[in-house]
Amino acid sequence: MNMFRNLFMVFTGGVLLKGCALPPDPPVKDTLGPALAGVGQQPVANLNSPAAAKPDKPKKPTPEELEAIEDAKMERRILAMAHYAAGVAHRERGEGREATEEFYQAALADPTNEKIVMEVVQILLLSRQKEKLFQLLIKATQNPDAPANIHALLAANYLERKKPNLAKVAAENAIRKGPKLIVGYKSLIQVYRQEVGKGAKRTAQIRKVLYRAMEQKEVSVPYQVELALMLLGYLELDKKAADELKPKISKLLDGAWAGKPKEPLLLENLARAYRVNGTHDKAAAVMESLLKLLPNNPVVLLETARGHALAGKMDQAKIHLDVLIKKFPRNWQGHQLRAAIAMDQDEYPLAVKHYREAIRIRPRMEPVYYDLISALLSDDKPDEAAKELKKAKDRFRPNFQQAYFTAMIHLQKDEFAEAHKHLLEAEETAKKTDPDRLTHFLYFQLGSTAERAANYKDAEKFFRESIAIKPDYATALNYLGYMWADRNENLVEARKFIGLALKEQPDNPAFLDSMAWVIFREGDAKEALRWQLKALKHAKEDDPELFLHLGKIYHALKNDAKAREYLNKALTIKDVDEDIKAKIKAKIKALSAEK
Repeated sequence: MNMFRNLFMVFTGGVLLKGCALPPDPPVKDTLGPALAGVGQQPVANLNSPAAAKPDKPKKPTPEELEAIEDAKMERRILAMAHYAAGVAHRERGEGREATEEFYQAALADPTNEKIVMEVVQILLLSRQKEKLFQLLIKATQNPDAPANIHALLAANYLERKKPNLAKVAAENAIRKGPKLIVGYKSLIQVYRQEVGKGAKRTAQIRKVLYRAMEQKEVSVPYQVELALMLLGYLELDKKAADELKPKISKLLDGAWAGKPKEPLLLENLARAYRVNGTHDKAAAVMESLLKLLPNNPVVLLETARGHALAGKMDQAKIHLDVLIKKFPRNWQGHQLRAAIAMDQDEYPLAVKHYREAIRIRPRMEPVYYDLISALLSDDKPDEAAKELKKAKDRFRPNFQQAYFTAMIHLQKDEFAEAHKHLLEAEETAKKTDPDRLTHFLYFQLGSTAERAANYKDAEKFFRESIAIKPDYATALNYLGYMWADRNENLVEARKFIGLALKEQPDNPAFLDSMAWVIFREGDAKEALRWQLKALKHAKEDDPELFLHLGKIYHALKNDAKAREYLNKALTIKDVDEDIKAKIKAKIKALSAEK
């Protein structure tokens, strides 16, 4: 049945033509067989009533009738084989259309021959002959022994024809025919998902189908994988069910993996399910097994590398990517992922190299331009970043990213007013075209660039906006509190905001320094010193501003020796901002003048 499983995936993936004018469906009694007669005259749910479950016992045929039935069967088989042989002959002569017609007539002649029917179904699917496929499925399902697969295909066909009630009936028939085959459950859920797409509430119904599927014991590996994927899809509708269903999903996937699957498509689906479930290490392990079967497949190499990267195993990911790039140097996604890993490991020149190569191969992939610009900025090359941004602006329409990275280039050049101007442009663009970009971080950047440009009123406005979006955003809380403390204004609220930041990150030396400074501004130098020494204890490297504050606090406490010690220590630090250096020198000069 593996052939059918793949075939069913193709069918439900949309191989059938859409939007074509369809002839009217035949009467229900001629489509789903005697067992389903009456559908449309009564609700579908009534099919489970006692009357429907226990039809009248058919009259036993006479020996003459039995002989006539067998003769008719034999005639159909002979006719079917004749058409089939004619189809083979046409195919060998390259006469595809004639071959398809003969195969179709063979299946119609003997719809009880499952092997022929399934082969013809596949032919009709691939040749997109929707109406013939539908007629064949109708005739095949009239056979009481028609397998679950045929009924599942009919359900999908009815779904395509926007006949959900008939699709449900066919799907239920597929479940009854093959309760240990996943296709029936999958077909029924697809019907409900389509109704959800039209605004109906079907969460309870989908959940019920899933639990029916989970009740089956000793099921196949493909069943376990498909059911896990269906459960993961259900969590998109009902996120509250995650705590209950996640362990069940993991059990299904681990059970499937323990079955040591070897089929490539099955392994790919298993890896995908693990990945969606967030179990990236196991997804990578499954992809390694797939890679052994398909060692020269570029997609498998790429996805194996991606699996390791998502699992945090960057060295393993790099090994596979290096093989991929060597074998398939024009695989732009391989270059893009290799660059992303280089960025993660602060290897900015290497990231730049691979992003450039990805763009050379795929010059229309706009997002990679911005990845490249980000890598160049990380490598302290704003002028090169500006050149690449110009290329993007020349090639693509104006958008948020262009305005945003223009701001970032100005910011790296300490051109704060220009950076703020372009961030405002980015904000306006996001409001019109992409509201999801209006994040707490964007407003923090608007606030910080305004503050650096000495536009304190706007800085406060944007910091408050950032905090309104994310009330526990410690960086914005601290930045605004410190801005007030440094300007010796709004000290009560400043201390409150810095305290909220410290609640999130109690050992952050910058936040501790801010608390020390606001307390110092309030006039309590002794308490400020306690906080400042705590900041010094948690600092991982020398900080000139922290030393400057210590110098000022010690000076207020009449300990000028300690004050000079920390101020001079601050001056020994390399690459100190000029404004901080000026403040340090001014304080040293003031101490000397007091002697």
